[in-house]
Amino acid sequence: MDSIRKTPQVHLIGKIQSAQSFPCDTLYIKYSFKSGENWTLIQGLPSGETFQASSPYKSLIPLEHPFDLNYSCKSIRGWPKLLLEVWQVDTAGRNSLSGYGQMTIPFEPGEYHQEIVCWRPKAGLWDRMIGAYPELLYKDVIISSNSRLGFKTESTGKIIVEISVVLKDFMNHGVKMKGEDGEELRV
Repeated sequence: MDSIRKTPQVHLIGKIQSAQSFPCDTLYIKYSFKSGENWTLIQGLPSGETFQASSPYKSLIPLEHPFDLNYSCKSIRGWPKLLLEVWQVDTAGRNSLSGYGQMTIPFEPGEYHQEIVCWRPKAGLWDRMIGAYPELLYKDVIISSNSRLGFKTESTGKIIVEISVVLKDFMNHGVKMKGEDGEELRV
C-alpha cells in the first residue's frame, strides 16, 4: 500500500448525465473505463450499466448515472478512456444497439462537460424492417478510428458526461502539468 501512495494517482468523479438526439425514447448504456498495463485501479467499478431511462422527448433522455474511480499509474501511456454502448428498448421490450462511443479522459485536472458523439454500423433494409441493428464482434474498433476506415457507419446521437479529474503526486515524479492559462500546476 505504501508504494501506491508514492505513485502518481488519477481520481475520476462524475456522471453519465444524459443522452441526446437518439432515434428512440427509451435506452440504457453499458460503459467501461479502459486503461493501459501500467495503470492499477485502486478503488471504484471500472464498468457497469445505467438504469433504463425514458423520455417523451427523444431530444433529451436523462440518465444521471454516477462513477467514482481512483487509479495509480507508472506511466502516462495508457491514459484511461471511457467506452460506451448505447442500447435502445422498443415498445415490445426488445433491446437493440443504438450506438457506440468513446472519449479519452482529459489530461489536465479540472471539471469537464464532454459530448460523446455515438455511431453504429450502418444497417441494411432488412435490419431496419425488423428493428435489429448490426453489432460489433470485436469492440477494439471503438477505440481506434483507424480500424473503422472503409467501415460504413451512421451517427445516432450523443451522450453527455460530466467529469472531474483530480491528479496527485505527478510532480514527485517529474511530470509537470499546465493549466489553461499556461501556468504550471502543482499536482
